[in-house]
Amino acid sequence: MAPRFPTSWVDQVYAASSIVDVVSNYVPLQKRGQRHWGLCPFHNEKTASFSVNADLNLYYCFGCKASGNIAQFVMEMEKFTYPEALLYLAKQFNVPPPPIMEDDPEAEQRRSLRERLYEASKEAAIFYHDQLWLPEHSEALEYLHNRGLDDAVIRRFGLGVSPNEWDSLLIHLQGKGFTIEELQQAALITVKENTRYDTFRDRVMFPIINRYGQTIGFGARAMGTAQPKYLNTSDSLIFNKRYNVYGINLLRKMRNLEQLYLVEGYLDVIALNQIGIGNAIATLGTALTPEQVRLIKNYAPEIWIAYDGDEAGQAATLRALDVLQQEGVKARVVRFPDGLDPDDFIHQHGAEGFRALKPFLGMAFRLMHLESQFDMGNDEHKREYARKACESLQVITEPVELDYYLGRIALKTGIAKEVLAQQMQQDHKNKSNSMYQAPIARRPRREAAAYPQSEFTLAALLATGKLPQNLVVATDFEDEHLRAIVEALLSGKTPAAIMEDAPDEEMRKMAGELFNRLPDLDKTETLTAAEDCLRIIRTSRLNDRIKQLSEELKTQEGSEKSLTLHLISELQSELEKQTQHQAH
Repeated sequence: MAPRFPTSWVDQVYAASSIVDVVSNYVPLQKRGQRHWGLCPFHNEKTASFSVNADLNLYYCFGCKASGNIAQFVMEMEKFTYPEALLYLAKQFNVPPPPIMEDDPEAEQRRSLRERLYEASKEAAIFYHDQLWLPEHSEALEYLHNRGLDDAVIRRFGLGVSPNEWDSLLIHLQGKGFTIEELQQAALITVKENTRYDTFRDRVMFPIINRYGQTIGFGARAMGTAQPKYLNTSDSLIFNKRYNVYGINLLRKMRNLEQLYLVEGYLDVIALNQIGIGNAIATLGTALTPEQVRLIKNYAPEIWIAYDGDEAGQAATLRALDVLQQEGVKARVVRFPDGLDPDDFIHQHGAEGFRALKPFLGMAFRLMHLESQFDMGNDEHKREYARKACESLQVITEPVELDYYLGRIALKTGIAKEVLAQQMQQDHKNKSNSMYQAPIARRPRREAAAYPQSEFTLAALLATGKLPQNLVVATDFEDEHLRAIVEALLSGKTPAAIMEDAPDEEMRKMAGELFNRLPDLDKTETLTAAEDCLRIIRTSRLNDRIKQLSEELKTQEGSEKSLTLHLISELQSELEKQTQHQAH
């Protein structure tokens, strides 16, 4: 469960934070007028359309409509959760940590222990790395060099070696002040009855670093004949292999990635990085998990699976495609010839050879793999392949894409596309994920420009904080989105808080545009503009009401008609007052 912080502490973080300072770490900004401008970090552009409002701690892109407050910017750039973003800002701007929550009195103890385990793991990584350069560990360094790694990439990934001794790390970390219990909880040492010894011995060490740059565990490859060949840190308070991937720490500063390469091994990630392909990650000795997909899917719109070319790697690719599909992530597959893995392929064909590989769409790979299991010269096998292929196509929702694959299957089998489509309907007509179901209607999204202009301007004038109290009320706004924003402003919420509490993306974008179009007027000019907007709004409503009553009048008689005429007369008098006031 995500931590909950006191409102007073959250307000303190926002008050101490500067969005200009934060954004400047990622984007060069230039001040023009009341705002700072730069190239948008969320889409490619040549002309700066990204606006930062220092007074409101808000950002807004006039190109892609990305918008939010300072915490939301950090969440987008660093892939943080909201609590993580607040803690990050607190650290950056020297705000003391939040007090312990009343409903979680053990939170501080857990946080403190977690920090100690991070520190212990970091110190272990430094120890292993330093060991690698010692003469007595030349065999480990030679192994890495023989795998094609140069010293620069070895240092970049912090690779190391664990000595072939029982307690060298234990003694070193105890000398740093860590306790036996802390080292055991970090899974750096093993305790059995009365014995205590280093978990990793005589192995090449691969530090596993999370997306925040913290060392959380290790992958370890045996130098000798020890089994298993690869050994990972066991689950601990700071490490769980289902929730982490190797190499994610290097993605933090990468922007506008088109894809991520998903590989099987640590050395695959490092080999790709060495040839300039830094957007590669690897699972941690397990099949791809939904938790890992949720962790990585915001870094790029597509995942390119580049698993080993052997049969086991291809089977793992199919399982990964299933997980990515369930999580709604677009996937492609890079196939390596002759059963090679990415590392071996790069050694044989180099960077250009790797970049020349064309990825297959996920469904194309599925069908190709399925076809390899049948004798396509046998009519019975062709029919069975067609049935299985039609089952695979059930996940496709785009008619054009479906027609393309049905055409490919028809060419392979000689079975007409229409028959294949009937097969899909017959076998899966009751399944909710069938593409033949009517699509769910979605409410079209409105652009901010489609909102009533006078109401939009009046709300922006109110957000400046320069209008007297009670001049504007929520009932002045007929549009539900604008009324909700105005009600929040009138209740005392800041624009940054309104952005944070926006119930959906449409509301957030609309509020972002509103707060980034605040007029640059003094108090007198702001009041005059607001009064003009109110007259336009009220005049428009009076005219609409008069038209409505005039239509009703056509079917009325007697006293009812007289009452309506009286109402129309009063409304016309009010309309004349508004018009006369506007003329002055």
